[in-house]
Amino acid sequence: MNRYLKFLFLTFLFRTLVHGQDMHFTQFYASPLYLNPAFTGANVCSRATLVYRNQWPGIKTTYRSYLMSLDHYLVKQHIGVGLQCGVDVAGTGGLKTTIIHPSVAYEAKLSKTIMVRAALQPGVTIKSIDFDKLLFGDQIARGGNTGASSIATVETPTQSKAFFDIGAGGLIFTTNYWLGASFSHINKPNESLTGAEGVILPMKTSIHGGGKFYLNPDEKDPDLRRSMSLVMHYRGQGEFDQFDIGIYYTMNGINMGVWYRGLPGVKAYKPGYSNNDATALILGYQNDRLSIGYSYDITISQLQRLTKGAHELTLSYQLCKFKQKQKRVLVSCPKF
Repeated sequence: MNRYLKFLFLTFLFRTLVHGQDMHFTQFYASPLYLNPAFTGANVCSRATLVYRNQWPGIKTTYRSYLMSLDHYLVKQHIGVGLQCGVDVAGTGGLKTTIIHPSVAYEAKLSKTIMVRAALQPGVTIKSIDFDKLLFGDQIARGGNTGASSIATVETPTQSKAFFDIGAGGLIFTTNYWLGASFSHINKPNESLTGAEGVILPMKTSIHGGGKFYLNPDEKDPDLRRSMSLVMHYRGQGEFDQFDIGIYYTMNGINMGVWYRGLPGVKAYKPGYSNNDATALILGYQNDRLSIGYSYDITISQLQRLTKGAHELTLSYQLCKFKQKQKRVLVSCPKF
């Protein structure tokens, strides 16, 4: 087994048996409730969002993630309410993580142009695995026989576990700038499928922000206005850190973006493995109601010949047109 496959094996083993890591998305602003519950109801009106991610398709049965969210803003109460459901499937054993997380956010004015939002996101997370798809040591000794004896190698053959999971977030923004922070798994639940103690799902911290700048601010026709957005996102969970920095260009409803992900010179995966993960290309289209985006992650780490990057599709639909909305200061972050 060469060093690349060893690294993949150890990475998956660490994720599966020690401390689980959350699914992540390149177009994280297209899954706003997953990024930060403070985005709940921050759109112009009710919206529905779908996200699909296929990570590392060059390796059989790696990571596939599905996410759906709904949110709505109650104007008179200044409250956003939402619900997100997601499924992440990883590995040959079908290790599955299912999330059902409602969220509620409150919006207030700090001044005429500065808004602030705070949110809670309690919910349930379900971990499950199909032990019949796994190959245990005693099976190899018997020539690969399967059946109940394979599960017998697990002291407690629990195939699924549900646990309470809570998150929170905050957001401050103006018409052109935003800065947010969110915290997931605040209660640090035990996610072990075998009843082991100390298998804690570590808290995840996310810090994200950016600014939007119009290149022709005197243009009155919104379809002809051109803008650039500079954005960043830091995520830390357990021993893992991720930093994304990107830029978007928008004109006539067409959005083009490029992202870099990594922490070179700051933190390495391990000695000899520099923290250069990927460069992502994003293309999207948006009109009054519909937003659709596609992104492709180009792996730039030492795994580039094996993984074949990652594909991600996003779809978001608003249930009203812009002209029907109440006048509000809206978060101007990209939709992709």
